[in-house]
Amino acid sequence: MWDATPEITRAVTAGAEREAWRAPLSRAALKTSVLHPLSSSAWVDAPSRPDPPRDASPPDPSAFLAACDSVTARATETLEWAKQNKASLLTIALDRLTLARAGWYRALLAPPTGAQWPASPLPEIEAHLTAAVDGLRKAGTMDHLPRGLLTQAWYLAVTGERAGARAALEEAWRIAEAGPMPLFQADILLTRARLFGMKSEELGSKSEEVGMKNGEYPWGSARADLEEARRLIEEHGYHRRDGELEDAQAMTR
Repeated sequence: MWDATPEITRAVTAGAEREAWRAPLSRAALKTSVLHPLSSSAWVDAPSRPDPPRDASPPDPSAFLAACDSVTARATETLEWAKQNKASLLTIALDRLTLARAGWYRALLAPPTGAQWPASPLPEIEAHLTAAVDGLRKAGTMDHLPRGLLTQAWYLAVTGERAGARAALEEAWRIAEAGPMPLFQADILLTRARLFGMKSEELGSKSEEVGMKNGEYPWGSARADLEEARRLIEEHGYHRRDGELEDAQAMTR
């Protein structure tokens, strides 16, 4: 049976995840000096590729959206097969997570006209995400749970549930630190810096709209977190995150 996980991984590598991180921030009217839009040909995160001019038009998201739609269609089939054949809790949870992630990327890349931030909850995505995290916990596979918690933190922060987002990040960190799971640690550091460490002067009056309040960073220093993320990325050859690290450094305190 077809497995959705490799395709969602390819979609992430192709830039869909990076562009999804940038999309809600650019739509909240952040200054163009904070994040340059990705070129429409940015199918692979390549740190050596120069940024486009600051006045470049936003990329056409159609290719990213098509990738998300393809993943959703395939993962829906896989989930039905898994249910009918009484597949393992892990298999079903990973299918749910794939559906949640693909749906979330799509929602961020193509929000409804007039969408405001914090965004309104999205019931279908939330249902898949909750079921995925619960299923990963019940399956007892700690090597997959941080991935679900990271997506959950992102979703909760953008929809205004910052306390829940922080709790998910802290749980993910405890698991990754105990592993140790250095790639997940790098992902967690990047995620919490992007969700909680944005420059208040760049947000201005839009801070409430994107769910970013100008309080203290919960983990000491966003810049220190990003330096540690850089160290882990370089030490473990995790260069798929180079572009996202650059983005995070541009928009954090």
